[in-house]
Amino acid sequence: MSMGSAVGTARPPGKHRRHRPGFHWQTPGVLAPHVVYAPLPWDGEVDGAESGFLSADNPGFRVITGRLGRDGRTPVEHLDVLLHLDAMAPWPRTELGLPSGESLVSVTAGGAPLLRHCTVRKGALSIADSGDGPRVTWEPGTTLLVEDLPRTSVDRLPPSWYSPSRSSDDDPADTLRREAFCLLGTRYHSDIPPAPRDARSADFTGQDRRGHEHVPSEYPGWADSAEVFLDEREAAVVVRRFGSAGHGTQYVLPATADRLDLIRRMREEYLYSASAYASVGADPGAADTLAGTPWNPVALRRLLPVMAVRTAADAACLISRTPDTWRRQGWPVDATDDSGPGRDVPPGGAARDAEPENAWRAGQAEALAAAGITAERAYELRSAGFLSVRAAISAHATRPTAAARDAEELVGTSETPVPARIAAELARARAHDAEEVRSWGRDHHESCSIEGWGVWVTLTRHRFVLPGGDVRTVWDVTNGWWAISDEGDEGRSRCLFTDARQAMSAWRTTRAELQAYEARFLEERRASSV
Repeated sequence: MSMGSAVGTARPPGKHRRHRPGFHWQTPGVLAPHVVYAPLPWDGEVDGAESGFLSADNPGFRVITGRLGRDGRTPVEHLDVLLHLDAMAPWPRTELGLPSGESLVSVTAGGAPLLRHCTVRKGALSIADSGDGPRVTWEPGTTLLVEDLPRTSVDRLPPSWYSPSRSSDDDPADTLRREAFCLLGTRYHSDIPPAPRDARSADFTGQDRRGHEHVPSEYPGWADSAEVFLDEREAAVVVRRFGSAGHGTQYVLPATADRLDLIRRMREEYLYSASAYASVGADPGAADTLAGTPWNPVALRRLLPVMAVRTAADAACLISRTPDTWRRQGWPVDATDDSGPGRDVPPGGAARDAEPENAWRAGQAEALAAAGITAERAYELRSAGFLSVRAAISAHATRPTAAARDAEELVGTSETPVPARIAAELARARAHDAEEVRSWGRDHHESCSIEGWGVWVTLTRHRFVLPGGDVRTVWDVTNGWWAISDEGDEGRSRCLFTDARQAMSAWRTTRAELQAYEARFLEERRASSV
């Protein structure tokens, strides 16, 4: 398999989900192959199944391992199943679950069904009062889609209870994950195995990573439960595992031939395969176009907050311009920047799911950039519902930017007039950032009480970028007060300045006035209390 080209079937791999509580052979910071973290048996008479660490010395240990059907060292197939509630149980319950320990539906404090790792595929659930408390009920024919169940959790169920709908065996990377489970001790779906028998404990910090090569253990951007590093100098593999409730382990393994072969295949699958490209939305044509460029799937995942590459045409648009050209037009593109435009947040910092379907495609980004629309503005328009290039360009010409709205609020609330020319320019602003450069405040609280009062003043610099790239700066001096007695109240006032020295002078004057007011008020209170 070539390290620079995409091969194999270019179909998006099924998500290797890991959110279900599982069978975790580990304790914090200790290589303990005989301690298990697993669900306790679900009991219809108990509201909720508990979980916890259990020592091999505990009599219940063999009961749990037998019930779950796992020895900790053999990966178990995981399924999505359709659960037929009518066949399961003819009785209403406070909670529905499987005998293996997976809780599925319970009653919330508000009297509504709470589903765990499952969804209603057909019919409906409801809550009924049976006289001795609320119970989960359902319409006849209701089915639940239960995700990521270990095969051993359903093998002992009556066949009429469920129908399999998806198997982890269908995932193109399933073989790799199972091998990593056995050779490296990394998580496979809900299971974390004991550390391999030849593991030794190690203290491994961020500083230690500098001489280590990171080994991908999952497709780009997918939640992972371990970090793997190769230390070629020491012929060692370092594994850091993240477990339940903050518990984890880290250890060092010898870099044996079978582990090095596995690491080579993990790199190829998770960094260069057609499935890796498909996991970030890129089709085989895009993968072929980007072969030999820095734009591997990891780089494309980092790019998603800015744009998506779906087709060969998108890929050609992306590489037809240098990163500097993209950046000059307001699209922060860099294949090598690991901290780039917020790895999982778009330009401007607004939260957005970094998924292909939520991003402008590279070809669309090229057209938007040609119309003078930056990435930040493009996603502002997209979040407002303008999802096509034509709609976005049309809205861009008439819809105020977020920066322009910020400017309108500042100018409209200022107690000092802003020159008409500056106000008009700010109304066309394309970007805005604010930095608080001075602040002062004093809060006074009554002893052991929320009652109190306070005064404050801030000096903030606002930078507005105009359509041509010019920058206008205004200075905001805002002061305020708050008071809580029987009721709470507060107030504030703002003055804008275009001259930095005038703004600083106003801030100092306001601070001095507030300090004098504070001293006078405190003295009056002391005098009245004598």
